[in-house]
Amino acid sequence: SPGAVTQQIHVLEKFLNFRLMERHGRGIRLTTWGTLYLSNVRAAMDLLRKGVQDLERARVSNHLAVSALPSLTNKWLGPLLFEWKRLNPDVNILLEGVDPEPRLDMGEADFRISYGTRRRAHQRYVHLFTDFLIPVASPHLIGRVPLADPRGLLKFPLLWIDWGPEFVATPTWRDWFTSAGVSVDRVRCDLTFSLSSAAIDAAADGRGLVLAQHSLVAGTLAAGSLVRIPGRHLPLPESYFLAWNGTALDKPLGVAFRDWL
Repeated sequence: SPGAVTQQIHVLEKFLNFRLMERHGRGIRLTTWGTLYLSNVRAAMDLLRKGVQDLERARVSNHLAVSALPSLTNKWLGPLLFEWKRLNPDVNILLEGVDPEPRLDMGEADFRISYGTRRRAHQRYVHLFTDFLIPVASPHLIGRVPLADPRGLLKFPLLWIDWGPEFVATPTWRDWFTSAGVSVDRVRCDLTFSLSSAAIDAAADGRGLVLAQHSLVAGTLAAGSLVRIPGRHLPLPESYFLAWNGTALDKPLGVAFRDWL
């Protein structure tokens, strides 16, 4: 009612210690102070309206931003998402392979797939899987060489992977030979990679043998670009996890994506 509006204006004027309205003939008009204040209030209200619209747009959006470790993106998640796209052709996915953990609740990604104790950087996460390492090589490199005796591998170039001091050390070629019952004082290190995907690509090119994660080479093994060398597999010391931000599951396909993955 007009009386309620007038009361609210009086409360605002008392708070600001300025007259915002004045009588003009039979009506009222803004004072100079009121005109100045209105321009800022209008901008603030427009910004609030835009905030509501942006939230609503994000809530109904079919866009999902997915972040993962680079090698996992290249060798596992990327190929996997083509299957998700086949099941959900209308979804728009941004796939980003980066090493630093995104700030999920700052909107830097909807979902993040990462490894080990990095889960502590996130509020919401679920265990995905614990991978294991297997020795693989290009069939062109090993040819018809019988590999029943693990000692025969020692004559090939051995490619190593080292993720650096941040992560718990993963099993190495030395560990694998020990598990195979081969006692060696020294296992040569021909080349060490910080990226698992780079080491796997080098092995597929016939540059050497690599102790690779099964998840990252399963597709290459199926295609025949790599072959598995007989022997034991070694589990990784930690697991992969899926994390998400506070609004990801409110999106139309957020819950479905998490559950599918």
